[in-house]
Amino acid sequence: MLAAKIAGTIVLVLLVLIAAVALLPDSFWKWAIRREIHAQTGRTATIAGPVHVHVFRWNPELTVEGLTIENADWARRVPLLSLRRVELTVHLPSLLHGDLIIPRLIIEQPRIDIERDASERVNFDITPAVKRKARPNKPARIPVIKQLRLRDGVLSISDAARKLRFDGSLAVEAAADSTGIGALQVHGKGTLNGKPFELELKGDPLLQVDHAHPYTFAASLHAADIKLDTHVVIPHPFDLGSMQARFDISGRDLADVYYLTALALPNTPPYQVSGTLGRNGESIRIEDFHGRLGGSDIAGLVKVDMTHDRPKLEAKLTSKQLRLADLGAPLGTQAPMAEQSTIKPNASPKTQKAPPAAGTDADSALLMPDADLQVDRVRAMDADVTLDASSVLTAKMPVQKLSFHLVLDNGRLTLDPLAFTLPQGQFGGSVAIDARGAVPQTDLDMKLSNVDMAHLMPKGSSAPPLQGELLGRIRLHGTGTSVHKTAATASGDLTLVVPHGEVPAAYAELTGIDLRGLGLFLTKKDARTEIRCGAANLHAEHGDFKATRMLFDTTDVLITGSGHMEMQSERLDFALRGEPKKMRLVRLRAPITLKGTLLHPKVGVDAGHALAQAGGAAALGAVLTPFAAVLAFVDRGLAKNADCAAVLAQAGDNVDRTTH
Repeated sequence: MLAAKIAGTIVLVLLVLIAAVALLPDSFWKWAIRREIHAQTGRTATIAGPVHVHVFRWNPELTVEGLTIENADWARRVPLLSLRRVELTVHLPSLLHGDLIIPRLIIEQPRIDIERDASERVNFDITPAVKRKARPNKPARIPVIKQLRLRDGVLSISDAARKLRFDGSLAVEAAADSTGIGALQVHGKGTLNGKPFELELKGDPLLQVDHAHPYTFAASLHAADIKLDTHVVIPHPFDLGSMQARFDISGRDLADVYYLTALALPNTPPYQVSGTLGRNGESIRIEDFHGRLGGSDIAGLVKVDMTHDRPKLEAKLTSKQLRLADLGAPLGTQAPMAEQSTIKPNASPKTQKAPPAAGTDADSALLMPDADLQVDRVRAMDADVTLDASSVLTAKMPVQKLSFHLVLDNGRLTLDPLAFTLPQGQFGGSVAIDARGAVPQTDLDMKLSNVDMAHLMPKGSSAPPLQGELLGRIRLHGTGTSVHKTAATASGDLTLVVPHGEVPAAYAELTGIDLRGLGLFLTKKDARTEIRCGAANLHAEHGDFKATRMLFDTTDVLITGSGHMEMQSERLDFALRGEPKKMRLVRLRAPITLKGTLLHPKVGVDAGHALAQAGGAAALGAVLTPFAAVLAFVDRGLAKNADCAAVLAQAGDNVDRTTH
């Protein structure tokens, strides 16, 4: 009896409370909404129109007209949010088990302003800084909405940190009587950084959404030069912390995906890649990742960890056939136009680099890329990436395999090891770029070992111009935001050593412009002379690479060289001279010169000599071509051949005696 009286009293109290709430005037609800918004966000809210609340329903209803929420004090002088009208109903029983269900949500003419400044402040984030740092990328959990309609929406995004600007419209329509994918339709249209943007999403009916059953939608996005098609499954609607998606994405440069993902991916040639993405909380895993970057295939496993302040990208990638020219894109180069046709992204032809116009000074062009490293992106994420290419395509050097291990940690990027496997020999070492300071600093240490020079044969040659082993090393330190700027400030050493080998006698003797050597060219005899030993060292200071020693001792001629290479302008100024070891009846003492630029080298003889001699100089240019192909890759020579050291010492003494 007592229990029944208590229960009756409780029911009576609840009825009284509900009646009291129902009798509250709309002005009270207007005041309560403004107060709650301010308490939760710290922002002032105004409501220009009426507010209606209906609580005596299984699904209580709220209608607000003319709602405006002020922006952050540092943001633009427009509201963070304004809307003409919002109508919302809440399913009361869903509140009891914590999974909020909204039977109907109708929003008319929303105006949304999203901003991020250069210091990473965002105008829509009202979470306390301590909580934001503890879980910076916590995935969103959206209530289940059974009927959704958004009309005449306008969205503006200004992101100074990502250098992104978006202005567009948004509309959402869910048909109550439709079945299958397409019952929900979302349309977005506008401009992203001045280029067209379009989004189309089609999803399953919202009326049938159940937390226990997956929700499926398909989306197609065109953002500037990016095209993305995806099919997404959310196992528990609408908990975005768990999802699976199959995607296909293509575009002009994979680095542009940064605008959509905040991942600092490398620059690439035109790309087209696919994969299966799975998200579990703050971890993303992409399996079956495969596709093409320019003329190269790529495949592997990719993971992204977002549990810390900076996202971390981990990847194990392989390539069956890698085009070496495609690796130039991260340095700021561009693949040749003819070879870009393997992939046809949405990029306009106007965005492609055209060849130099007729009449331009080709010598003014630079070989070293001068595209600036985007240090803000490098500092924004970490990475651990390995790549193994089993076959490498290259036009200038024979390369069979390539592998590297890239680590990006708090603004410091290392490639260690970076290894090229040649048909015979290795070229490998490490590269480190420290982008933590105002100007990136680069350290490079690479070795060339056991290279068979017979493989360094210019096009059109029936026999190798040089035979023997080539060793080398390059160790440099430079500062700058691009490859060219770093080279223009570089200090260090570059050395090549040939412990022993052979060279056509005509090439050796041409350095002394001996007519007998010229005769060998004209009669195409195949006489060869021994290279007893050779070494060339360039010492760099502030981008000026000076030849401290160039000496090649052959059986018949002692060849010496001098000059320098200035990397700011990439100008070359070298000369090779020969001293025959036997008397020649006729000999013209004229050096072979290497001038011009790295991109356009010019091999010749000092002015005033015969046409036949010029022909011989052109032939020698073909011999120098293989050396030019490796000069960019080597440094301090590791010649441990005692006989070679003795020969160089003896040859050096001979040079000193001849010059005095």
